[in-house]
Amino acid sequence: MTNLISFLKRTDWFYLALILFAIAFPLSESLISISMGLILVTAFFGFNKNRIQELKQKNNVHFVVGIYLIYLVSCLLCNDWHWGLYDLRKSLAYLIIPLAFIFGSTISVKQLKTILIVFVVAVIISSLITLVSYLISDKSVLSFQKAGFIHHIRFGIQLNLAIIICLVLYLSGFRNLTNFEKFFYIFLVLFLFIVVFINQSLTGLFMLGGLVLVGVFMIINLIKRKWQRRVLLFILVFIILFPAFYIYRAIERFYDVEEIDFAALEEKTSLGNVYHHDLNNKFLENGNYVGLYICEEELKQAWDNRSENKVDDLTKNGYPIRETLKRYLTSKGLRKDAEGVNALSEEDITNVTKGIANYIFADKKFSIYPRVYVSIWELDRYLKTGDANNQSISQRFEYTKAALHIIKRNFWFGVGTGNWKKAYYDAYVAIGSKMSPDRYGDAHNQYLNYMVKFGIIGLLLILFLIVYPVINSKRYKNPIILLFLIAMALSNFGDSNLETHVGGALFVFFYCLFLSSEEWIIFPKKELSR
Repeated sequence: MTNLISFLKRTDWFYLALILFAIAFPLSESLISISMGLILVTAFFGFNKNRIQELKQKNNVHFVVGIYLIYLVSCLLCNDWHWGLYDLRKSLAYLIIPLAFIFGSTISVKQLKTILIVFVVAVIISSLITLVSYLISDKSVLSFQKAGFIHHIRFGIQLNLAIIICLVLYLSGFRNLTNFEKFFYIFLVLFLFIVVFINQSLTGLFMLGGLVLVGVFMIINLIKRKWQRRVLLFILVFIILFPAFYIYRAIERFYDVEEIDFAALEEKTSLGNVYHHDLNNKFLENGNYVGLYICEEELKQAWDNRSENKVDDLTKNGYPIRETLKRYLTSKGLRKDAEGVNALSEEDITNVTKGIANYIFADKKFSIYPRVYVSIWELDRYLKTGDANNQSISQRFEYTKAALHIIKRNFWFGVGTGNWKKAYYDAYVAIGSKMSPDRYGDAHNQYLNYMVKFGIIGLLLILFLIVYPVINSKRYKNPIILLFLIAMALSNFGDSNLETHVGGALFVFFYCLFLSSEEWIIFPKKELSR
């Protein structure tokens, strides 16, 4: 019994709780909540008078609590307490995690590296499980996002963070690593790169592109030899130009439409039935018009003969089979008649019943093009109709319009915590949005969301509370911290990540971990001068 008590006293339970927290991020939202409570409990129970001196070394972490206080003060002034309390609950990470790091034991460099490695391993395990689930599923475009444990945007952020950690660990220990270890690190980075692309989160891809640009730029500043700098500059230009050229070619391909003489369109099918040509329908699928060569009678009869799911039923993802079938046939350059339906393979029939509206969404399983195509298709539809419903990219335009409408009228201090829900609803009505009320949402941009709630004053104050401790402690000199902050800053343009359960906890956890642990000198000056 004495040995057990002695063991319990010697064990650093706070450190073990941090390891559990790192494991939780890519695997379970519920475990994140449990881990958040555990690190606070273990920090308080492990605190003693010998650690009072350590509190002075962690004074920079106190600033994060200020973000929660902004929510709290704003909530006291809100009109809708239901949503005000909802915001306070959702933002608890900004209170609980900093307090845990303030009262918890100081994390050594060795412990820090262990936590980071455990996090990378957890991300890889989550990636492998998700990848297997994806491969045994329908493997259509974006289905990987639905196979994971957490939201794909937050998972994309974690993938990028894992890449940063692997690269920094590789470069910092390069001289002491065996050839096998070097190869293994490179293999992990390449694997994580691939998963970022398979995940097809535009936010994750945007982050990755930005990090690569910053990383190459940082390396250029460290290199002395001119020819090496020139090579890296060429790579830097390529990184910028290649995505731009790829998107340009994808848009050009989307609008590469064969010229059609609308006055000379065929009037009857091969079976003698009349075609309907909807000349007002300008929607495209792979350069073909969806509204041309439609024979509803033949379409229904031919489909019902080939599938147990009738043409007037819904697909597995809730869309009408009839409309999905028309788009699918158009994507293959087939007419919407019996001949077109009969030309479909059994796999095509299955794809339509699943709700796959274009054959490229099923065939190009590991290509980024289907994701780019979806974005172009959504924007094309939005520009032609103004309807953004059920379209991820297009809805963001409406979200932004609504946010800017609110900000113009509440520029300095915002509408306050809890009042944003009604403010957004009123904004959508005021701008005449065609979105269904059940699709109304916030800006999906963290900076705009902060301005809506707290105004420009609140936004600048929050940015100060995040940036000042890093500058004051000079931790920005550590590349892993700098890259982490850049990654999060980029991700916040694509979603309100800091106000989500996973995103907020992830940011505060690693922010406090990097800021309160023993200082880790990544690249010693002696090595840089060699």
